[in-house]
Amino acid sequence: MRAVSTANVAITDRVYVKNARRLSSRMDRNMPRNVFSGAALDILYSTDEIEKLDAGTRDALLEFVTDFMDCDHDNAPYCGCPERKFVRHLIELRREGMSPSRIVEALEAEYGLYAYEGDVLDFLDTSVRSLEAIEEVADTLAEYETRDEARRLRDDIVGSRQ
Repeated sequence: MRAVSTANVAITDRVYVKNARRLSSRMDRNMPRNVFSGAALDILYSTDEIEKLDAGTRDALLEFVTDFMDCDHDNAPYCGCPERKFVRHLIELRREGMSPSRIVEALEAEYGLYAYEGDVLDFLDTSVRSLEAIEEVADTLAEYETRDEARRLRDDIVGSRQ
């Protein structure tokens, strides 16, 4: 049997709604586990379904909607903005010094989401490798400002410890 690699799976495909089954029964609608699936984005974007939930769960999911799904594109929330904002948020949490386990805890506390620590670590590692490649290409093209910005971000991700 061949080992399956998750290296090409986006971090947004590995972030889940906590207690999705319980939420589904309260909303009388299937809430997918993956928060970035089209059906989950539909439910969250309409917010009518969220009103059926208890205050804590509702507030956490509405916080997610406010932080990641607020954009003016005609095809929102399918424009990619929620995913891009979420990825930036993860990197910012890391830049603030959070370890992958603390990032997972923060996602659960703030948004009622969960992810696996290994997936967050894999995402951060992949981000660092991508930034290293950007540095090299920018240096080759004499795009020194881009190179330096990529290096600063990479150093922030690698150097942050908590």
